[in-house]
Amino acid sequence: MVVDLWRLAPLFVLSFCSGLVDLSLGMGYGFTVTPIMLLLGYTPAETVPSVLFSSFIGGASSSFFNHRLRNADFTPGSRDLRIALITGGLGVIGAVIGVNTSLSLPERIVGLYIGFLVIASGALVLYSKSLVSGFSWARILVISLLGSFNKGIAGSGFGPIVTTGAIISGLDEKTSIAIQALSETLVSLVGFTTYTVLRGQVDASTITVMSLGVVLASPFAASIVKRAKGNTLRTMIAVLALIVGTSTLLKYL
Repeated sequence: MVVDLWRLAPLFVLSFCSGLVDLSLGMGYGFTVTPIMLLLGYTPAETVPSVLFSSFIGGASSSFFNHRLRNADFTPGSRDLRIALITGGLGVIGAVIGVNTSLSLPERIVGLYIGFLVIASGALVLYSKSLVSGFSWARILVISLLGSFNKGIAGSGFGPIVTTGAIISGLDEKTSIAIQALSETLVSLVGFTTYTVLRGQVDASTITVMSLGVVLASPFAASIVKRAKGNTLRTMIAVLALIVGTSTLLKYL
């Protein structure tokens, strides 16, 4: 029991801190948690389903608090809910296409593609305010497929692309973050279910601890989104996207 606590305690701290950043800015959880877990000695079979399921739980919890604090309106029939459901649905389709594509592409090419795309998205967020005149369903649809395609070919890239893409499509910063969190719950749940069907047994203790960390972070993240100014969130989202994209490029160059 003591050994398990020492082994699982870092995961709780990691999932809480990464979840706080991800749910506050719409990106960073999988990109941060996955490589750190591997460095800590966890196998991919332990890491992948734990990250997917905790992403699902954290997104669902965050969506509840975002709706309650009015960062977004997820009442039945609302535009925000429709965008999130469409984005999530397309996310599943795009992820399947991405997985199939990844089988025929070298890992280095995929990594470079993701890095360049996320950097470009971050730069556009910084300079798009004067370029975007209003909300566009067409841009939302394209961004949803692009983000989910990235998720399928590289296991990451959904959050940065969907969050920055929603802003570029004319949504405000707080709504974009909330919609990304809700839409990714569906993608993560399908990913987790697919993984467990194909691979079978998962590590319940790891999944439980990580999910608990993200759930506890979700009300704090929603409160940060509520209190932060839109321009501040926009700048932080853009900077984080640039950091994530640059780190990805450096990894594969």
